[in-house]
Amino acid sequence: MTESTVNPAEFDNLRAQVNQMEVTVERLAAKVDSIATVVLQLSAAQQQQTSRDRDQPVFSLPEKWDGTHGSPEGLLATLAMTFECQPHRYATPRSRVAMLVSLLTGRAQEWAAAMYNKKSEVCNDYEMFVNELRRVFVPPSGETSTETQLLQLRQGNQTVAQYTSRFRTKAAKLRWGDDALKAIYLEGLSSRIRDGMIGRETPGTLDEAADLALQMDLRLFTRRPAEPAAAATNDRSRSANPLTDEPMQLGHLNPEERERRYKEGLCAYCGAPGHRRFSCPSRPGNADSK
Repeated sequence: MTESTVNPAEFDNLRAQVNQMEVTVERLAAKVDSIATVVLQLSAAQQQQTSRDRDQPVFSLPEKWDGTHGSPEGLLATLAMTFECQPHRYATPRSRVAMLVSLLTGRAQEWAAAMYNKKSEVCNDYEMFVNELRRVFVPPSGETSTETQLLQLRQGNQTVAQYTSRFRTKAAKLRWGDDALKAIYLEGLSSRIRDGMIGRETPGTLDEAADLALQMDLRLFTRRPAEPAAAATNDRSRSANPLTDEPMQLGHLNPEERERRYKEGLCAYCGAPGHRRFSCPSRPGNADSK
């Protein structure tokens, strides 16, 4: 039996191939470790993003603006707060412009589409886009108009709460001092509220003036239901004692009182029994003719 012999050249070749395979395995293992590290980093970043999204407030989208009715200021203020509280979601100026455009409709949306289609630079800068939007759709009266409206604002038939709300909304757009705003606010109150403040301590701030006016309005409101009852009591008293009251002309009677006097045979002028209006002794001219 003959022993097999190994060719030294073949042995060296096999050993070289094994060494090459070991090097390849080591490289693959290093790549696997690198990929695992990247996966862990991505997983941690995703968890951080999820945590940030969970901690961020959720905003309701404002109504869309068409460029013709109302003002875009409420829409822009809501977006400003959204961008401030969710900076990672709207990280680029272009993403903010896209968000604003999605809330436009009608003429405003047509204008925004035209700006995008012609590759305008304002589409890449949110502040520039907003300024251009205001320039196109918001009249340039701005601050002066608000000043005039505030100076001309009056309570009228509104409640103090309604007047105060309108006043504060307009005042928030101006940079006037508290003393000036307080004086204008008091001037715009109805006379019945200002009269109720007489004898009270003069309010030192706008907030104090508004609180005092609200108290006066509430006090007057709680007294109003008692007035009709008092008037009805006085009417009944006059009906029970018609001869003790001042004569009343027929045109001043309400329909109910006029009908009551007719049914009960009372004079429509003085309310006394035994005669009618045309022969009433209390009627001017009748006493002189007798």
